[in-house]
Amino acid sequence: MSLRLSSLRRFAADPLLPSAPLRGEDQREHPVVELLRRRREHGSRPGAREDGRRVALVIEGGGMRGIVSAGMAAALEQLGFTDAFDEVHGASAGAFNAAFLLAGQASYLTGLYQHGFGNPAFVSLRRVLRGESLFNMDYVVNEVWRTQRPLRTDRILGSAIALHCTATDVDTAQIVDLADLRDDAEIRAAMLASARLPWLAGGPVSFRGHRLFDATLAESIPVHVSRRTATDLLVLQTRPHGIAHTPLSSGVASLTDRYLMRFNPALVELRLSRSARYDALTAELARAARDPDARPRVAVIRPPAGAPLIGQMENRAAAMAAAAGHGFRAAWMALEGADPEVVSVPRAFH
Repeated sequence: MSLRLSSLRRFAADPLLPSAPLRGEDQREHPVVELLRRRREHGSRPGAREDGRRVALVIEGGGMRGIVSAGMAAALEQLGFTDAFDEVHGASAGAFNAAFLLAGQASYLTGLYQHGFGNPAFVSLRRVLRGESLFNMDYVVNEVWRTQRPLRTDRILGSAIALHCTATDVDTAQIVDLADLRDDAEIRAAMLASARLPWLAGGPVSFRGHRLFDATLAESIPVHVSRRTATDLLVLQTRPHGIAHTPLSSGVASLTDRYLMRFNPALVELRLSRSARYDALTAELARAARDPDARPRVAVIRPPAGAPLIGQMENRAAAMAAAAGHGFRAAWMALEGADPEVVSVPRAFH
């Protein structure tokens, strides 16, 4: 049997091995992390707390960049912190990460991002040529995550931890909190609404009398409700500290604005101000994380400085795997003070 040297080009570097020594921040002395670790150590359960605190997990999304916070959620799951939270808030892809975490499937979802959430039918230029949306999130949520790679919504419904998915109301241009989800259909509808990118993923999602678009139009990091309901926030962000929000390209922005104008001109104003509002919010959260007197108390986990930033529409498997690894390592370091060795292995879920 002959060996063709050209076949050696198919080998690739390990995407989960950092190309440079990037270390996240050890936050074990932060009061929010101390509380989480104490709850884990004492076996504290949601709905039966004795510390008088209410802790919210806040998860940023951002399209396929949500794989970063998915990796962070997987670290929380593997370290046994899920039951240390009282409520979980997710925006856009962050809502997916929140739902899978409460289902005990955060690591499961992290492995699906790089494969189009489990099926390449998620995106199709042929649909665009037929006048349909580029992204078919309905197919992923209601087919892939129901029959092929099922999301255990029964576990979410049985959890004492409250799931909050956020979205943007088409008619009021305000952020909407989708909570008290009563059944499988409502969980899936809330997830779809939270991630309904205007025109790229289709028209508004109807939910309890509202027409809804993607959460990130109004608020990319879903803190608007958790600031009122919780005493402590752990925020999972997808960009390293100091990395500004990247506006849409001029072509996509123009098409998006024309589409939004058909529904409500105020949505266009939201789109135009999104980058400035995002940067102001991340700076505000960073200040709160350093302030011992902040109310609510805030801890923020981000990828380390120098970590490569992926876009909302990233589809390269190696780049996605690396981004998940950076998120996973950042959360592990923040909560455990150790830099884990991240590997990819076959893993069964049942």
